[in-house]
Amino acid sequence: MYKSIVSFMLLIVLGFSFDHFMVAEASVFTKEMLKKEIENYGEKVTNKIPASYSKEDALKKGDILIIGRTTNHNVRIQKFINNVKNKKPDFIRFVEFTSKGDPVITEYQYNGKLIYYRFDSSRDRTDRYRKGTFAMSKFVTGPKVLEDYCQKLVVNSNTSYLTNCYHFDKVEF
Repeated sequence: MYKSIVSFMLLIVLGFSFDHFMVAEASVFTKEMLKKEIENYGEKVTNKIPASYSKEDALKKGDILIIGRTTNHNVRIQKFINNVKNKKPDFIRFVEFTSKGDPVITEYQYNGKLIYYRFDSSRDRTDRYRKGTFAMSKFVTGPKVLEDYCQKLVVNSNTSYLTNCYHFDKVEF
């Protein structure tokens, strides 16, 4: 009887370990596939903003302003969401201006498979972002450019975010 219990317990432990090993293997495989997609992403249209970039420049380029968003901006956001849903390449840029007029830029580029995310607070002279910010559930300090590649855009009434990303669990949208 004792031998049966030990054998049974050993099978449970081995089965439990095997299940976790398989999940880890599946995660690594998915990460590896994503890495290959990233290597073949193609040309990026992000990071084309000059060092000096004003609110007027942003409006001329069709950027979405974080403060002062218009109905046209909302239509543009919805178009980007629909293009991702329909696997049509697209690009959208959001700009927030600090109290000194410095742009903090968030860009999303979809190539039909992956969404490339780029957050750039390197022009911020107010120290708002330099002192630290929560980006993608991680505390980030210093002038930063954060980048990630994500597979899925989740949209709901409260928050929208990118998920199934290479570096982070979630990315804001």
